Amino acid sequence: MKTIYFAAASLDGYIADKNDSLEWLFKNGPSDLSFIKSFMDGIGALAMGAATYEWLLNYNSKNNEPWPYQIPCLVFTHRKLNPVEGADIRFVQGDVGPLHKELVRLANGKNVWLVGGGELVGLFHDQGLVDEMQIQTVAVFLNEGKKLFSRRTETAFKIKQINQRGDTCVDVVYSVK
Repeated sequence: MKTIYFAAASLDGYIADKNDSLEWLFKNGPSDLSFIKSFMDGIGALAMGAATYEWLLNYNSKNNEPWPYQIPCLVFTHRKLNPVEGADIRFVQGDVGPLHKELVRLANGKNVWLVGGGELVGLFHDQGLVDEMQIQTVAVFLNEGKKLFSRRTETAFKIKQINQRGDTCVDVVYSVK
């Protein structure tokens, strides 16, 4: 069981544009997304921040799509958010340490996915709770928006694997611990 930050980022390190949107990714990212299904097969629970959750709800509503996850999801927030009927979504706040233990329990032997954003992942990283990062770097520059990672690290992460995903994306798996 691992806790994995799985995300796409621009060449300059942004996961969302200045409007908190991921539309840039859908226009420029890899066309073959089968690697995501393989990744998801190993996931038992996920964590995301409120901005990611709200963007996903808006995107799904606009595109008439259902909630995409059939596994427990902890949404870290300090404000009141609307739940998705029939989905196992839990709104939480507080120290990520005890909540990580809950994620591991909910994952039931599978991996935990840290969806984002970068500040939330930074809080997990601060407590030594991130095992891997799998980052799809897309060959575009956003120049502003939400950063991939909100912490300075003095030690370089170790590269475990590199995969090319089409002609605009490189997928790199990094060991954090």
